[in-house]
Amino acid sequence: MIKYVPDCVQTCIKHILTGIDGESYDIAKVCGALGVLFFMGMTAYVVVFKNQPFDYVNWGIGFGSMMGSLGVAIKLKENSEPRA
Repeated sequence: MIKYVPDCVQTCIKHILTGIDGESYDIAKVCGALGVLFFMGMTAYVVVFKNQPFDYVNWGIGFGSMMGSLGVAIKLKENSEPRA
């Protein structure tokens, strides 16, 4: 996978991002992980480089709705996953 990441971390990431069979990557989980990374990155950018104040309430509402919709997306596609 990545050259400088330990094997245990690579295995953990693979288990998080794959479906029930453990081999095929789940598009909902991959998009969710990228969405979380983008959300955190944009938050850091706006606060650090744009010097805008951090609003805890709106950030929590946005992050919670993103995580909730990710859970719904994973649950809705559970019947279409390849079985082991």
